[in-house]
Amino acid sequence: MTQSAPPRGQSCPVPGAKLRFVRTGNKGLAAAFLLSLSFLVAQDPTSFMTADVARVGARLSCRCGGCRNTVGDCPMIRCHFADPMRRRVHDMQKAGMTDDEIVRDIVREEGIVALSSPPTTGWGLFTWLMPFFAIGIGLWVYTLWVRRNRQPAVEVHPVDTALLDRFRDQIEAESEDLTPGAEKGSGKEKTKRPQ
Repeated sequence: MTQSAPPRGQSCPVPGAKLRFVRTGNKGLAAAFLLSLSFLVAQDPTSFMTADVARVGARLSCRCGGCRNTVGDCPMIRCHFADPMRRRVHDMQKAGMTDDEIVRDIVREEGIVALSSPPTTGWGLFTWLMPFFAIGIGLWVYTLWVRRNRQPAVEVHPVDTALLDRFRDQIEAESEDLTPGAEKGSGKEKTKRPQ
């Protein structure tokens, strides 16, 4: 059976043993906790996220596989690709490199896939213009198809007026039976169906 600690100011129920509160250990534990927090703040990747890093990071794609953003605006916490890249861009800026030099250096090492958008020269220009060519070709093919499959308008044949007159008379006779206030015996007599 376990016993709880005695209230403050009373002695321990076990003879010869005193309950001691070690207050110095609590202070040491609090100091270790605060020290570990300072290490976490020092390693925070957002401390490298300055306006200059965000500007260069907007030109580089985040290739972590979890998002389709740039290094400058990757929303993943502790992203395994964007955080080291931000640190790298920050270090390159501290070394005095310009934005274009940083991007050129990263593209030289990692390839054209490091860019967030294709360049506007060479084959990159082709990737920018191809959607417009595809839409234009699609509209051209559609208009050709519509022109080839267009059928001439069908002539309307004159309708037998006697047939129309007969249907109009039948509609009027049936609508008289449906009008409110009409007496049931006042209309034409109903024809009997052959049995």
